[in-house]
Amino acid sequence: MKSYEEFSEIYDALIDDIDYNRWVNFIMDKLNDKSRNILEAACGTGNVTIKLAQNDYNITAFDLSQEMLVKAYLKLKKYNNVRLLNQNMINFQIDKKFDAVICCCDGVNYLKNEEEALNFFNLAYMHLKEDGILIFDISTFYKYIHILGNETFVYDNDNIFYVWENKIDKSKMKIDMEINFFNKIKNSSYERIIEIQSQKIYTVDKMKQLLNKANFNKIVVYDNYCEKPYNDVSERAVFCCQKSEYNTNN
Repeated sequence: MKSYEEFSEIYDALIDDIDYNRWVNFIMDKLNDKSRNILEAACGTGNVTIKLAQNDYNITAFDLSQEMLVKAYLKLKKYNNVRLLNQNMINFQIDKKFDAVICCCDGVNYLKNEEEALNFFNLAYMHLKEDGILIFDISTFYKYIHILGNETFVYDNDNIFYVWENKIDKSKMKIDMEINFFNKIKNSSYERIIEIQSQKIYTVDKMKQLLNKANFNKIVVYDNYCEKPYNDVSERAVFCCQKSEYNTNN
């Protein structure tokens, strides 16, 4: 099995179908004009980070993977309004409070259990200014069960070929994914990279329960970074949660 360093080299090719412009426009629309300081959790290679930086937001972004951060640094090194850190979603500690905390592209699904998810929400709350907003997404129960399922997917472009195999465990509410990449390195030679990942399947109702425990209120859930509300066939649920002294949720 190859290292995560090698996986980071082809990560962007794996997620090249994401409309980051729509995602970032949605995020910016949820911030007020004075909200300029953002903390980004699980920033990966910086695809959301760079678009926020280009719109003059001040971003502190962190990721658990040093290899991902190296790729992010190469994209972001010319931006003075970006700070990159190597930290973990379940125990991060930053020396300031922010107008917004964001976590995109299934970052929360990589948290292994409800305790870890609650840790993240508690820490996000602690790092927000009063009336700050937490924005994050999850892939939904519907997507995991009806789209990804116990399926095999094959992808091929000029330089990368991969076979993606999924295995669902409904009793544990998780999905295990094995991705075999064949990365073209020269002429007709290919390098094989095997990446194994697990994601936790969280329901929207469970997320709301945990957010309430972390004292977030005014929780609104949207469909895939659009203004449409989340529904039973949404493949990505996007949560916007406001921090306030008074919790109005039941």
